[in-house]
Amino acid sequence: MGYKLGQVSIHSVWLGNNITPLREEEWDEDEDDESEIPASSSPPSSPINSRKHHAGVDIHSCSQFLLELYTQWILPSSPSKRTPVILISEVVRSLLAVSDLFTERNQFEMMYTTLTELRKMHPSEDEILVQYLVPATCKAAAVLGMDKAVAEPVSRLLESTLRSTHMPSRVGALHGLLYILECDLLDETAKQLIPAVTEYLLSNLKGIAPCVNVHNQQHVLVMCAVAFYLIENYPLDVGPEFSSGIIQMCGVMLSGSEESTPSIIYHCILRGLERLLLSEQLSRLDSESLVKLSVDRVNVQSPHRAMAALGLMLTCMYTGKEKFSPGRVTDHNQAAPDTESVIVAMERVSVLFDRVRKGFPFEARVVARILPQFLDDFFPPQDVMNKVIGEFLSNQQPYPQFMATVVYKVFQTLHSTGQSSMVRDWVMLSLSNFTQRTPVAMAMWSLSCFFVSASTSQWISALLPHVISRMGKWEQVDINLFCLVAIDFYRHQIDEELDRRAFQSVFEVVATPGSPYHRLLTCLRNVHKVTAC
Repeated sequence: MGYKLGQVSIHSVWLGNNITPLREEEWDEDEDDESEIPASSSPPSSPINSRKHHAGVDIHSCSQFLLELYTQWILPSSPSKRTPVILISEVVRSLLAVSDLFTERNQFEMMYTTLTELRKMHPSEDEILVQYLVPATCKAAAVLGMDKAVAEPVSRLLESTLRSTHMPSRVGALHGLLYILECDLLDETAKQLIPAVTEYLLSNLKGIAPCVNVHNQQHVLVMCAVAFYLIENYPLDVGPEFSSGIIQMCGVMLSGSEESTPSIIYHCILRGLERLLLSEQLSRLDSESLVKLSVDRVNVQSPHRAMAALGLMLTCMYTGKEKFSPGRVTDHNQAAPDTESVIVAMERVSVLFDRVRKGFPFEARVVARILPQFLDDFFPPQDVMNKVIGEFLSNQQPYPQFMATVVYKVFQTLHSTGQSSMVRDWVMLSLSNFTQRTPVAMAMWSLSCFFVSASTSQWISALLPHVISRMGKWEQVDINLFCLVAIDFYRHQIDEELDRRAFQSVFEVVATPGSPYHRLLTCLRNVHKVTAC
């Protein structure tokens, strides 16, 4: 994959080379400060340049040599030394990439001056050159700070290029626009330029949203990047109508089939929407529409697209109004979640359980890893335990091994928050459901996982990976493990005699000679004999 535009941001150039983007309007107020600073005889030191220096690369001299050479080719000293047009295009293209290595402000000044002169003397009809000349000019202007003297001609250049019929030129203009948007435009420049850009984006995205695949992919990607950047960093300039329009068209593109919306654009839009949610620049209505869109996308058949949309759904949940951790309320003044919010959140978590049940193994593994923390953040334990245990026991669940890890993490969270009694109560309440599971080997395995998850002993808890690996087996070692973990629960977590009798009675109902339950009852009787002694 080749080196592309935008690999290094304008802020990185400023920071990496200690460049202060002073505008002409700021010169007077900073003149006194600059006079007190001794002039540096060497290029500014930065972490980036220091690493290159230690590697034995004199990056400053190399970039300066190339800049001077390119300037001589672009602006020859005499008319008789005219540079071939094709070479000029390649030189500007190279300069655009090499400028990422510049180390001083005056290099960008020289670059801007040279390209401005080239624009004046070279025919504007040369579209091959324009596609490199526009972003290169914008990049140099952005690094220098885009004062009024620079902003006006650059804005006109961008507006005229965006009206071009040459697609690569428009793509180059959008890349150039991203550069100058980074340098915090003056209000006058923003008022002049941004309306033209928003109109361009809305009209073009509206036309291609239903069938992105027939359009230039690079053009779509850079349009989305500009739109997201404007919404995040210039919300007052673009207005809520622009934001809503972009969100609506993103929804159309995400809802398209795999044939109509390529994966690279699908992922680009999802990541962009996530960033907008985190930046808190979207209205409540737009955020709610994204919640519905993300839930819908998590339910699609394609596993790759569903897992990508999962990130958007979680971002919506955690940045939305319904973010709440009822299981960890410590502030008595904090309002409890209303019933409607809990119901809505439960509907969304049902989508995750459905994905575990219906998805591919790697999908189930991913969702199972995030489920415990997600449940703890949004629901009180009593609201989710029935759902978690029910999914673990369900005969329709093809991945009980992943649900076993969910049960374990949920129980361990309860232990760590001082709610061990709730773990014990749920185990006692669910025992009869486990013993009724068929075949007996799966019932025994499920109970073993359940007791290990409920244990407060680190040694018993450490057995979980091994117990999970024995799923569906009925060998002597499995029966021994089952009895071991069951007795551990019986001895260390059941304090009341009435509860102990209830524990035994559950297994007495299903115990038959030769069954693991019969063996467990024998072990329990031995425990009583030892205790009596």
